[in-house]
This record gives sequence, structure tokens and C-alpha cells, in this order.
Amino acid sequence: MPEPIATGVRAPDAPRPAGAQVRYADPAAWLVCDLVGRVLRDWPGDREPVGVLGVSEYATGDTLRRVAAEVVKHAVSPLRFVAASPGTLVGLSCLQFGLHGPSLLLTMPPSDGLPVARVLAGRWLTGAAPAVLLVTHEVDRSGTHRGTCELLEAA
Repeated sequence: MPEPIATGVRAPDAPRPAGAQVRYADPAAWLVCDLVGRVLRDWPGDREPVGVLGVSEYATGDTLRRVAAEVVKHAVSPLRFVAASPGTLVGLSCLQFGLHGPSLLLTMPPSDGLPVARVLAGRWLTGAAPAVLLVTHEVDRSGTHRGTCELLEAA
């Protein structure tokens, strides 16, 4: 039986996962990617049309700050700009798992964004995607990234 909901944490300085296809990505994106992988691990459906809908006020804040610090030193890699895009939070999972359904990041706190995301996911499930991964991401006071991932399927 697939695990329909996954939760997890990740330190902002945690290393890139082994076998990662992307050199630079924000810690939040790796957390979401891990959660998506756990939810999809035993799911028997076709992954290609699955949608990914994320809710995070923080998104790629760690990488944005890292890029800003590198700009001051005049030593920024163009690859960091891609990793700093807030959309990377959901886009990395799409790349890692071959998800080509609709994807969107709502840049707002999950407490405000989840009701909106559930309505949007419901619309996607009427034809745009057979399943939607609904992910949330927050950062606690210690800087630890916390996330959830839930697989929603059409009735």
C-alpha cells in the first residue's frame, strides 16, 4: 500500500543526496524531493502526468541569500541562479521523478495557502492530472526545513 502522506525535516546545510541529477538546488527543494520520492515509491500509477502543487512562503530563501553573498564577492556561478528560483521547490521533484503534469508554487504560508491549493488541486484532478502531489514547506526558528507531501487522486 502506498504511503499517501509523508513528513520530513532537513537541515539547511545538509549535503546533496547521493545520485542527485542536479548539482545546485536549495535545501528546501531536496526536502520536497525526498518527500515526493517517499510518497511515489509504492504508488502504482503512471508518474508522467502527475501534477505537483507546492505551498511555501520561504521557498528557496537559503539559496537566494547565498547568491546575494556571492554577488558581493563577484564570484557567483550562473548555475546558482537556476537553483535560487522559487519554482525549484517543485521543479526539482518534477525533474527527478519524470513528472510532467501541471506544477505551481504558491508563495504564501501553508496555513493560508493550503485551502487555495486544495481547491486548485481539485480542479486539476478533473482532467489536467490523474493525481496531484500537494507539498508544503516551512522553516522553523532554528532554520530547520519542515515539509509534508500528500498524494491526491481523482475520485
